[in-house]
Amino acid sequence: MTQNQPHLHVVTSGETMESPRAAAPAAPLTVTAADSDLLSAWRTQSTTIALLKHAYDQIETAEKRIAEYERRIRQLEELAETDPLTGLMNRRGFERFFEQELSRIRRHQSPGALFVLVDLDRFKALNDLYGHQAGDACLRLVADHLMKSIRVADGAARFGGDEFALLLTNADPDKALVRANHVRETLNRMHLAWEGDELHFGASVGSEPVTAASSYATAYQASDHALYADKKARKAQR
Repeated sequence: MTQNQPHLHVVTSGETMESPRAAAPAAPLTVTAADSDLLSAWRTQSTTIALLKHAYDQIETAEKRIAEYERRIRQLEELAETDPLTGLMNRRGFERFFEQELSRIRRHQSPGALFVLVDLDRFKALNDLYGHQAGDACLRLVADHLMKSIRVADGAARFGGDEFALLLTNADPDKALVRANHVRETLNRMHLAWEGDELHFGASVGSEPVTAASSYATAYQASDHALYADKKARKAQR
């Protein structure tokens, strides 16, 4: 027998040849009522979890939108109460600021305040002679000075044209009047350097103490009368 010749097994007497045993058939799968309930509960739980995740995602998206809307509303409110030329409050913003301080005074959380009106002198002539750009630069210069002259708790506004207002808050009116007079003196020493010229202008000031009995209308009217009395007196001195 050569090495590559296949080996043959010869069955001798006494040996038997057994055929391969066939595999037993698998038992049928039986699903019980308990299995059905478990499967149904699992499917229900999976659906619930998916719905909750979707709801949370929707809530998160809605919260982001609401936050953005609120930010935009605050921005629009600030724009609605801000003078675009100077960055000061406008009349609407100043009225709201006044009412807040008046409320504090009436709750005895503030000893009082001083309502101050400022009107520039010779501004129209300056604006007509040198142009609106020079006039705008003058208004911005005044606004910058007013902001540097008041405390953080005080308020400054431009009502339009060359009319400005201050509310000196949480202060004894007599002491606040000293500060208002200092503002007027400083404004009357100011000048604007413009294209090689020095533009001089002045300011008249009127004020009225704010007490618990005050209102915006009465404080404004009294300050306005005092302002024009000051303007008349200044003209008489020229």
